[in-house]
Amino acid sequence: MTRLISAILLLLSSVPGFTAPADISVTDKVVIQRCVIDGPSARMIAVGFPGGFNYAFDAQNCAPVYVWQGGFVDFSGETLGRGGRKCEILGVKQSLGTATHPLRLKDPDSLPDSIVFRGYRRNPDTGTPTFRFEVDGQLVEQSIGSPSEDTVQISLDFEHTNTGDKFYHLDSSKHEQVTLSEGLRWHRPGVVTIPSRINKASISISLRRVEDPFVRKPKQLSGAQLYSYYCRACHSNDGTKLIGPTFKNLLGRSQEITRQGSPNTITVDTNYIRESINNPQAAIVKGYENVPMPSFVTILSEQDMEKLIEYFENP
Repeated sequence: MTRLISAILLLLSSVPGFTAPADISVTDKVVIQRCVIDGPSARMIAVGFPGGFNYAFDAQNCAPVYVWQGGFVDFSGETLGRGGRKCEILGVKQSLGTATHPLRLKDPDSLPDSIVFRGYRRNPDTGTPTFRFEVDGQLVEQSIGSPSEDTVQISLDFEHTNTGDKFYHLDSSKHEQVTLSEGLRWHRPGVVTIPSRINKASISISLRRVEDPFVRKPKQLSGAQLYSYYCRACHSNDGTKLIGPTFKNLLGRSQEITRQGSPNTITVDTNYIRESINNPQAAIVKGYENVPMPSFVTILSEQDMEKLIEYFENP
């Protein structure tokens, strides 16, 4: 599905006025996004909650892996260019300390013979997902939440009871404290016993505080990449006529424009380029009055504009 979305977005990138999404924002409902991020497998699902709590679930091994606070994910690795690149977590990532295959049945030291991901269902009001999977034929439903600041709760719901004890591998040394729900106990350090009679269990993790809970990594794109991602669909750099004016010999050339309904002739300089990026309808190039360009003021940073201007000087 992610590959299909990338292909669709690549096709749409040639549509005038279309800008592929990069940072995915969380508003009033939980956001769920399949993506490729650093983790035990390539089948990761990122979940973002209103308020800034986020986590990553490994759909191949059926285990929660990371949590982070702040922004959600930068999805431009999938939506820009040809896609297929890793997405960036927009915050300070903390490991949940779970093993690659945390849930074991009957024997804590034997890996499962089979793990089958069965998808997830969403709460119709909040959008919160409950992941469904089978471990050696036992259906399990798992949800992850943050009932209070710096606390993560892993909830497990087993379809059947009296099928033998279950064991959950979790390294508690990575956290301030780990609290088990009633009936659960530590089999040994790093292994929680869930007795056979219990079909609902929860593990509450008190995270260690981090100094900076929200760090947005700036995108390191060159001027040529910025042109390719955001400009090329409408503006050539070789004189070819497209839906917008060409960028060939842009800086220093004489340009006929219309400003507030009045025609004028200007010499293109860096101030004009900045204005055209931030407020493209302020001065419209003659002949392109019927092709409105969207503003990129919230998309391109000051550093991005500097790189684009350098690129226009030496395309």
